[in-house]
Amino acid sequence: MSRDEKNETEDLLSRRMSSGSASAAEKQSQAPLEAANDPSTDTEAFDPITDPIAEDAPEHSADAKPSTGPVRVAPAHSTNPHSQPATASTRAAEQNAAQKSAGTDSAAAASTADTGATREVPQNARTAVMSEADWAAVSKAATSTDVRDPEVPERRRSVLDVIGTIWIMLATPFVLLALAVRFVASGIFLKFEYFRPGFPADQFGFSAADREHYGTYVIDYLHNFDSRRYLADIVMPNGEPIFISEELSHMADVKGLISLLYLVALVGIIGSVLFGIYMCRKNGSGIHAGVRLGSIFSIIFMAAVAVVAVLGWDSFFRGFHKVFFADGTWEFYADDSLIRLFPPQFWVDAGIAGGGLFVLLAIILFLLSFTGHKKRRALRRARKDAAAEV
Repeated sequence: MSRDEKNETEDLLSRRMSSGSASAAEKQSQAPLEAANDPSTDTEAFDPITDPIAEDAPEHSADAKPSTGPVRVAPAHSTNPHSQPATASTRAAEQNAAQKSAGTDSAAAASTADTGATREVPQNARTAVMSEADWAAVSKAATSTDVRDPEVPERRRSVLDVIGTIWIMLATPFVLLALAVRFVASGIFLKFEYFRPGFPADQFGFSAADREHYGTYVIDYLHNFDSRRYLADIVMPNGEPIFISEELSHMADVKGLISLLYLVALVGIIGSVLFGIYMCRKNGSGIHAGVRLGSIFSIIFMAAVAVVAVLGWDSFFRGFHKVFFADGTWEFYADDSLIRLFPPQFWVDAGIAGGGLFVLLAIILFLLSFTGHKKRRALRRARKDAAAEV
């Protein structure tokens, strides 16, 4: 082999070795860049609250290729001995990363400067913080308008509440009956009856004025504390007494019966007031149940009496007197003063007026028993809901 051929062979080997070294160096310099571009090798945690997500890609230069993912560029001060000078694609990637970093810094600065502004969080950022179920529960609790007391007082019913309810229920008809009797046994009703059209006249000579005059004494006697001599001293213009002894005895019995009714009604009212004060205490049962039951019982009672009276007034009238008066003390002749002052038509009208007033008052009590019903129903519903939640 000549010297020239030997030199050419050495030059060829040197070029091949130089080409192989350059290829190896280029491969080594591209490895860190590819590792940086791989999202799986990114060790930085992504915070969806503080790191803004760009919806629109930033504008690139004409010779730059669009990027489909985050770009990681090797630091400029890398000490890799095999690194090569940056190519055009590498410079474009560095420019994109710089623009993204600048956008992040400006967004963070704007968020720090304006703390009152509302920042829009992407939809996928919510699931990164909590699950869909937790987010729905928090949103419902924040927007709920249901206002409920934490503790709802419970009404307690004691033995006295039950006794008071029964007392009010039984006292109601006696109180209403006493009021009805007092209305009938009054000067107003007496005057209305004597002067109303159609009321039968006295065939023995009493005028309407005479009836009103003598009948007023009878009404006064039923409500005062005088004895039977109060009626015995009443005489006609000719000096004869108005009432005979049998009439005076019967009126004394009527006064005793009416006084007993008034006494029972008074005791019923006093007991109802005392029980009502106790039952209307805080968390008490209240008196509405007793008043409602009493009014219902009163209406049923008066309805039964009205049916019996309509079916046979004479039988009802006689049966009533036989129950409360002794035999032979309540029957008189047509010319006796009690019959002339209070004929049968008077008692029919008195029964209608008294019974109508009785029922009217019972209906009023029944309606009044529903006062505060909505509030009580709301409390019962609240207690039921609280018990269901427990």
